[in-house]
Amino acid sequence: MSARVRTGPVVALAVVAALALASPAAAALPAVDYALSGTPGANGWFVSRVTVSWSVKFQGTPVTSSGCEAAIPLTADTAGTTRTCSATNTEGTTTAVTRVIRIDTQAPTVTGAAAARPPDVPGYYRAPVGVSWSGTDGLSGIASCTALTFAGPDGPASPAGSCTDNAGNTSTPLQFALTYDATPPALGGVTAAAGDALTTMQWSAGADAQQVTVVRSPGIGGAPQSLVYAGLGTRLVDSGLSNGVEYTYSLTATDAAGNTSTVTAQATPLSLLMRPAPGARTVRPPLLRWHRVARADYYNVQLFRGGRKIMSAWPTRTHLRLHRQWRYRGHRQRLIPGTYRWYVWPAFGRRSRRAYGALLGIRTFTVVPGSTAR
Repeated sequence: MSARVRTGPVVALAVVAALALASPAAAALPAVDYALSGTPGANGWFVSRVTVSWSVKFQGTPVTSSGCEAAIPLTADTAGTTRTCSATNTEGTTTAVTRVIRIDTQAPTVTGAAAARPPDVPGYYRAPVGVSWSGTDGLSGIASCTALTFAGPDGPASPAGSCTDNAGNTSTPLQFALTYDATPPALGGVTAAAGDALTTMQWSAGADAQQVTVVRSPGIGGAPQSLVYAGLGTRLVDSGLSNGVEYTYSLTATDAAGNTSTVTAQATPLSLLMRPAPGARTVRPPLLRWHRVARADYYNVQLFRGGRKIMSAWPTRTHLRLHRQWRYRGHRQRLIPGTYRWYVWPAFGRRSRRAYGALLGIRTFTVVPGSTAR
């Protein structure tokens, strides 16, 4: 027995391949770019010469270019300039312009400096003072100038200031001379030793003190206060006072800048000279007597007639008997009719030390002729 094979119809498939056709590249205009080289300042300024560097890509068939050099130097200062590059190919022209180029290579000029106020006294500032500088600039203009407050140190000073322009250039500094002194003069060692109707003041002032004044209260002739000394000494004997009254002394040292130091002291005069009584009249050489001073080793007694010293003695006791005649500095002296003034100081240690205390007092007596004395 034989098998039968059925066969179906045969289908034929046709495959079509599509070919991609490549088109020519699209044409383009030239591409133009640039760079600026130089030292940048402030606010978009340059503070050195500038070089403009152009870069051109023609991107087609080059035709021509103008102003497109690879390095164009700009050497002159300018408030604003630009450069242009034009490049042409077969497709057309591209034109590029730089940004505004500003060049300022010159520093400004400082024209002066001034203090915000006059000196406190001629030639001296004794408190902080403002100082400001000013200047000019011919191109970019002044942006700022130095302003400061000077507050020391003491002594001659020369703070410096400058100006800066808008391009960032800074001027050469300019000094401003001034003298500053905010330190009061030293004043120390102030003592007020009471005596008989007097006060002996002593003090020590600094070398920079130009004057020392002493004001006493109560003052002279019933005034609330009086100036009793002005000068550069270190000692004052204030006489003619009232015993038992407390006096206040205000010492002020002033320097050249007007700085002051003040110290106060009090003293109450006491009757330390005992006899003869103030203004006594006598026909005989008087006995001078005074109160003892603690720890005094001896005393110095000086006697004047008119404005001339006629005796100086150093008794160890608290009295001294005058005589009708004596010798002083090789000259014979006599107690003749007239008015005499005598002083007493306590002394300590050996005479060679010349260590004397405060004056105990000043008194006068009058020698009169005959029996009219009392």
